[in-house]
Amino acid sequence: MDVFLANRFTYQSRSLWRKTLEEGKILVQGKIAKASYLLKEGEEILYLPGEIEEPEVQREFKVLYEDERFFAVEKPGDLPVHGAGRYRKNNLVDIIEVDPRFQRPYLIHRLDRETSGVVLFGKDPDAAFRGSDLFANRKIRKTYIAYVWGSFPKKKKAIGFLFTDPSSQIRKKRAFAFEERRKDLQVPEEELESSETSFLKLGEGMHQGKVFSKLLCLPKTGRLHQIRATLFSLGYPLLGDKIYGKDETVFIEFIQGEDPDLISRLGMSRQALHSRSLSFVHPFLKKRIRILCPLPEDFPK
Repeated sequence: MDVFLANRFTYQSRSLWRKTLEEGKILVQGKIAKASYLLKEGEEILYLPGEIEEPEVQREFKVLYEDERFFAVEKPGDLPVHGAGRYRKNNLVDIIEVDPRFQRPYLIHRLDRETSGVVLFGKDPDAAFRGSDLFANRKIRKTYIAYVWGSFPKKKKAIGFLFTDPSSQIRKKRAFAFEERRKDLQVPEEELESSETSFLKLGEGMHQGKVFSKLLCLPKTGRLHQIRATLFSLGYPLLGDKIYGKDETVFIEFIQGEDPDLISRLGMSRQALHSRSLSFVHPFLKKRIRILCPLPEDFPK
């Protein structure tokens, strides 16, 4: 049972799930389950967490754009978009729901918890549907700023596939491969997701005595971890990335409740990825708008 929980719900380590089981907080079919219990297909699991101390987050956010149907905000780099894992109320959607400036927010797209920048909301279900349709049909131009280790080429286009990284200990880690390597991949065809991202180097600098590059990222597709996994596979990991950084054991230590020195080992306490802008033809106003978000203060200068 503890193995299943650790593999399925990765925000806690196996040892922490075992402790949770010992405390009688996991029920299977209404009965307290032990760590050694063999789960059967169709059985119902109930988790009774009790009081959970949520991690502290930055609750303040800036409104970047607003009209009668949409609004966009600047998400801080430590704030989940919606509730998950240990974050029950400390997430962007819940914070906006209690903000007197807005009525019910309708989330249109998502960013990873440690990715800062523009997040778009609809003010009503129809606006949210129209906005989601723009994303689904790739009618929104997205730009990101990323800081990576190493001297990146002036520009590079990465067209290929994303898939689960078979060499990693981390279940949700992905890898990128160029189209020409398709026949060499020992991955089932149905597990390959097409991916396309263009990169343009904006400059270089030194951080902790090492070269880093500042990149403008232009994703054409919108896959899970697309920019992070692609840059890692190209040999240019993001500063501060626990999963796709220089040392993935940092992530394993982190979820096991240890306190790795993120800044000395990864260069930053969170991944250096920022949603810089969204641009699209407004489905109601019928004109192109561009929502721009300034760079966060925690990025290297």
